[in-house]
Amino acid sequence: MITIKELKTLKESEDKVEFKKGEKGNISYDGRGKTKPSDRRRCILGYVIALCNEKGGYLVIGMTDNYPHEVVGTSQNINSIGELEANIYRDTKIRPKVYELYEDSKRVLVIDVPSRPVAKVFKFEDVPLMRVGKELKPMSDQVYLDILQEQDLDFSKQICENLTIDN
Repeated sequence: MITIKELKTLKESEDKVEFKKGEKGNISYDGRGKTKPSDRRRCILGYVIALCNEKGGYLVIGMTDNYPHEVVGTSQNINSIGELEANIYRDTKIRPKVYELYEDSKRVLVIDVPSRPVAKVFKFEDVPLMRVGKELKPMSDQVYLDILQEQDLDFSKQICENLTIDN
């Protein structure tokens, strides 16, 4: 389990972490009620999917996104973190670890997102997501293809026993 002290030193892109203030618990779970796809993606499920596609990371609610990160506290999913964890799994088949951290009675919600399986891409509203700077964007064709090809064996890397120059 990561600590607040460690979180304060992380950088979003480099360390695969997304910080959201969410002081009033106003981070949408699934983007409902928003009409633009780019706005709907900026929700808990969108970030979980993008982080999973990036081989895991943290969604941290209750800290500023400007470095160095400060704890502001959040009421997001207060008394319902088990339900949040279950809902994420139900809706994505991704099983995060969800837990609370405290600093001076200010609560921080951490969603620890695991890595995707080899050659598996997760989608939100049928769109594979990745983070680009501060945005959630549809995954580029090249990144998508690279992930799908992870399971293909590179025969040129295999050692062929008993192979000679004559072969």
